[in-house]
Formats: sequence, C-alpha cells, structure tokens
Amino acid sequence: MESHPKCSFSRPIIVISRCLGFDHCRYDGQIVQLPLAEAMKPFAELIDVCPEYDIGLGIPREPIIIVEDIEDGSRKLIQTATGLDLTDKMESFSRFYLDRLDDFDGFILKSKSPSCGAGTTKVFPDAEAEEYTYHEGNGFFAETVLKKYPEIPIIDEEKFKDPIKRDHFLTQVFVLASFRDASMSCKLNSLVQFHTVNKLLFMAYNKQAMTTMGNIVANRENLPVEKVYEDYTGYLMQIISEAPQSGHVINAFMHAFGYFSRHLSAAEKFKFMQQLQKLRTDSSVIFELRRWFMSMTEKYNVEYLSKQTLFCPYPP
Repeated sequence: MESHPKCSFSRPIIVISRCLGFDHCRYDGQIVQLPLAEAMKPFAELIDVCPEYDIGLGIPREPIIIVEDIEDGSRKLIQTATGLDLTDKMESFSRFYLDRLDDFDGFILKSKSPSCGAGTTKVFPDAEAEEYTYHEGNGFFAETVLKKYPEIPIIDEEKFKDPIKRDHFLTQVFVLASFRDASMSCKLNSLVQFHTVNKLLFMAYNKQAMTTMGNIVANRENLPVEKVYEDYTGYLMQIISEAPQSGHVINAFMHAFGYFSRHLSAAEKFKFMQQLQKLRTDSSVIFELRRWFMSMTEKYNVEYLSKQTLFCPYPP
C-alpha cells in the first residue's frame, strides 16, 4: 500500500511471541522468521515475550502439552518427559506479566503453542495420550490475555500472513494507538479530531455505530469529558472488534466517491462500479480501491478525503 500524503500514524504497542524473529527460544531451540513483523519495527513498538522461557524452562527444553479433564473441564500444563505440572507457574506468570504492562494495542502470538496459541493449540485427554482431544485450544498465556482483555486484537503468525486478516489486525492496532494518543489529553477537541479522520473507516465497519459515536462526540448533553471518552471507548472497541462486511465497505466507498464523481468520465465511473462489485466476492480488491481513492483524492485535491483513514489505515 502506498503512503497517503495527508495521513499520519500513531505508534502502536504490540506484544509479540519472542520466537517470531527475536530469539532462538522455541522448545527445540529454533526461531520462526516472520519478515512481516520485522517490517513493522519502524512503525510500531514490539514487546517480545516467551512465557515458557520466562517461567524458567531452558532452551532447548522438553515439550509441554495441555491436558484437559473431560469431566470437569479443568486444564493442566504438563511437561510429559519430566512429569512437571507447570500450571500454577504459567498462570501466575501470565497474570503478573499482563498486570505490569502499561499500554498495549494488540498481540501477535505463536500459533499452536501450549503457551501462546490462540484457538490453534492441541489439547490432550491425559499426559500419556498420543492422540489429542481437539486442536482448537488456547495456550495458557493466550487464555489469560483473552479473559483479561477480550476486546484487544490478537492474531497468530499464520493468520498474520493472510493479507485480509493482517489488514484487519493492523487497522485495529493503529486505530487504537491513535485513540490512545488522543485520550492522553482528555480534551474534547482531540476526540473530535480523532473521530473526524476515522469517520469513513468507522462507516465501513458499522454506519449505525459510527453515527452513535458522532453523537457522543457532539456531547449535546454537556457531559463531563471523562464520561464522553468512556462512552466513546465502549463503541470504539465494539465497532472494530469484527472484520467489516463487504456491504458496509461498499457503502463507505460510495459515500466517498460522491466527493469527486462529477469530475470523472462515464468510463471511469463504470470501472469504479465494477471494482465495487468485485469487492463482494474478493476482499483483496480493497487494496486496489484504496490506492485508486488516494490518487483521485490527490488529483482533485479533496481535503476532507485526504485525511481519511479508510484509505490509509496503517503505514505502507
């Protein structure tokens, strides 16, 4: 994605599994190269963590697994070769680690890991079992994150490689970082500016929620600014929690299209409408549409659109 001339970006704080390009700390002493995360370093603060190493397990180390009691649903973290029960140690570490984090906007975690996996980890019926019960479990660290911060964006490195899933995650964390910066002043004007530049992006997620957020910002009841921020935060976390549906995205692009459509030829308008129709069945068309809108916005000098994050939700 090309840079937009009027877009500026706050710097998100992202917690990332240490084995994803930071250190040879997997159980087998290996490292998982993730060039996409490396490319983010100039634009984001990445805080690396390896829960297994940080609770005292060495490198390399004997593997650990999650064992779940079928009857009561209780889970344990077991190192099968030694018989060590690491449940309490991992749970204590996870709580302590999250409690001492000041600010963060998202997590990129190692898939399938008994500590960091989010919906991808194998769960076994007992420590001696060779066959797993299911493979959609959460690692102990990831489970703590999901319970403590259910609205914070989480993605694993496999999903992060998918352009569409990555796009949604990056949009989330950069929006949250921008909101965090706006919130620091706790001034209504900062919130107005934040909502203004994100208005079309929020429309692409949920127009009704976007309208409600606009009414909160308007503060017609003259509520204390702290209350305004509190109400707005709830809707913000809700609106970006799910990836936008194509119909909402199309409506937002159509709204933006009206700002310069009078300058376009019939052929140009037809081509644009064709791209919108493709978006219904191919989400990747959104990248081409963003580039097109950025070029049109610059060509026709549409000041309002030039600052809209719908066309540049995160750095190139």
